[in-house]
Amino acid sequence: MLRFAEELLLLLLREDVGDLAFVPETHLHRALAGAVLMDLALENRIDTDIDKLVLVDGTPVHDDLLDDALARVAAATETYDAEHWVRQIAEDGESIRANALARLVREGVLQSAEDGSIEPSRQVARTRRYPAVDGTAEQEVRLRIMRVLFDDDIPGPRDVVIICLAAACGILERMLTREELREVRERIDLVGRLDLIGQAVTRAVSDSGPEAVAPAALPIERAPEVKGLPLLGSALDAAKNIQSFLTEQYLKLGPVFEIRLLHRRVLVLAGPEANQFVTRRGHLHLTSYQAFRGFADSFRANPLVLSMDGPEHLKMRKALAPGLSRARLQENLSVASDTAHQHVAEWPLDRPIDPLRALQGLIADQTGVVLAGAPAGAYLEALTFFLETVLTTVVTKQLPLFLFRRRLNRAAAELDELAEKTLAAHRAGGPFHDAGDFVNSLLDQHAADPQFMPETDIKALVLSPFLLGTETVANTCAFTLYNILKHPSLKERITAEADALFADGAPTAEGLRKLDVTHRVVLESMRLYPAAPVLFRTVTNSFEFAGYRIPAGKRLFFPFTVTHQLPEFFPEPERFDIDRYLPDRAEHRQRNAYAPFGLGTHNCIGGGFAEAQTLLTLAAILHAGDLVMHPPDHELRVTNVPTPRPAKSFKIKVKRHR
Repeated sequence: MLRFAEELLLLLLREDVGDLAFVPETHLHRALAGAVLMDLALENRIDTDIDKLVLVDGTPVHDDLLDDALARVAAATETYDAEHWVRQIAEDGESIRANALARLVREGVLQSAEDGSIEPSRQVARTRRYPAVDGTAEQEVRLRIMRVLFDDDIPGPRDVVIICLAAACGILERMLTREELREVRERIDLVGRLDLIGQAVTRAVSDSGPEAVAPAALPIERAPEVKGLPLLGSALDAAKNIQSFLTEQYLKLGPVFEIRLLHRRVLVLAGPEANQFVTRRGHLHLTSYQAFRGFADSFRANPLVLSMDGPEHLKMRKALAPGLSRARLQENLSVASDTAHQHVAEWPLDRPIDPLRALQGLIADQTGVVLAGAPAGAYLEALTFFLETVLTTVVTKQLPLFLFRRRLNRAAAELDELAEKTLAAHRAGGPFHDAGDFVNSLLDQHAADPQFMPETDIKALVLSPFLLGTETVANTCAFTLYNILKHPSLKERITAEADALFADGAPTAEGLRKLDVTHRVVLESMRLYPAAPVLFRTVTNSFEFAGYRIPAGKRLFFPFTVTHQLPEFFPEPERFDIDRYLPDRAEHRQRNAYAPFGLGTHNCIGGGFAEAQTLLTLAAILHAGDLVMHPPDHELRVTNVPTPRPAKSFKIKVKRHR
């Protein structure tokens, strides 16, 4: 049987978009605290009356949702009422919420996608019952509540509790229309009077008033400003290494500060405080529309997934996620590794080559074959120029667009041709390796719902498989390759792992999971050289953060990876150390500390695919060729235009093809 906290969260689930409906954090946390107390009451650990809540039995329940709260009550030297304990236990509300969601996934009630969305498991979606425990399958909580409210069913004790808690924190207002609420208000009030803890939650929530953020009451104060050069501001420092620069300012000035980049002033929210804010409340206060609208315009398309927000964005992510998942790559490991091997076989022997350029071609072909049924081939130059120019001129505004307009138009025309060819081949049932690939999924969604997936969007989205990795995955592979070649002992161990992966010919998903050293080198490379160290957002609803009022309309920088360089999360953060990711340390598992793929609702939808692709690609490269750095003692330099990447001075040689 599910715990009350789990059922409360299930009532908030929005199945169509894969997230939880908004309830003010204070209200939800107090309702979850009441849910924990009610379960303790049913377990005969506590009892309550109008004036007090008393401990009956302090023996642990051996339930990770309940035992911490029970220990609090047992340790108290005085007797308090239920309302007091609701407030106390609500201090752990975020932990209760996260724990309850994780349990629902483990129990098979929910399933979680790589992009962070959640939905009922297939069994629950079809039967509207939870998986059986002790031979009994429990009816879905939403159906039970609706029958109590609308059919005059006699409520059971559990239904009374859930209705009380849901009414107290405003969940019922999100489940029912105004007319429905008026119809059942009397019954809700009647049921609510049947439970004392439910009444205590109602009082605690009522006393909390609006969510504990009152931005209008705070003055708009000027955040501390980073001192910079006349005219240039901090542009030069940021260009050298923006992650290190922003980390340094965070350590000096705190989580809110302002920087000037040429003529622009930008407010920065940084550190674990900012990461936590975006994770918990970013969807309520921030939009990426303004930051990426120009990117969508460059494709002559409606807003792409990067520039969407709200339910529309979540629905699009849910639609695209299966085609961009880790599983998608794992189903096509053979064709992906063959593509990598073919590229390495064409790299010249004993001649310096630019690894980033070589990797861009490899990744574009590999991603195109896996997701769109065809390599990028002759369109690589147009792909890389188009993406780099749009990022530099439209998204980050590092350079003016007019300088590149004519060549950009030519590149856009070539990409239009690539998209048309790819779509024509798929519509004709052409010879591509998998009829269920990403492009076919777009066409299927268009056929099912042309309003949601119009033709104008399909053409732009068809190009995304070719563009996805040429910037991010290729950069990550290049940084990781530098770290491998810089440390010969790592190269030896990773080559051994690669040879084992291909020992029986085609690689397998199980073999990919055994790339332990390779995986840890990739994780450390992404910590030191994240593909997207800064993301842009615009404030939609003003909020309070670190004592400042952040007004609606303000443009913000969020450097999520500042935490990658903080010693409280990663001791000696400047040191390359792959043992950080061993199970006994697992530094990357700390909440909101490791964010190479972003945070919040706009975290990278293809993060799982990209990580697996990086692992496979590096293993295939080292299996196919004996590589060395040229010169062997080269010290890496990083350029940040348009995104962090190794400078062109980084070269490699293929000593022999293996």
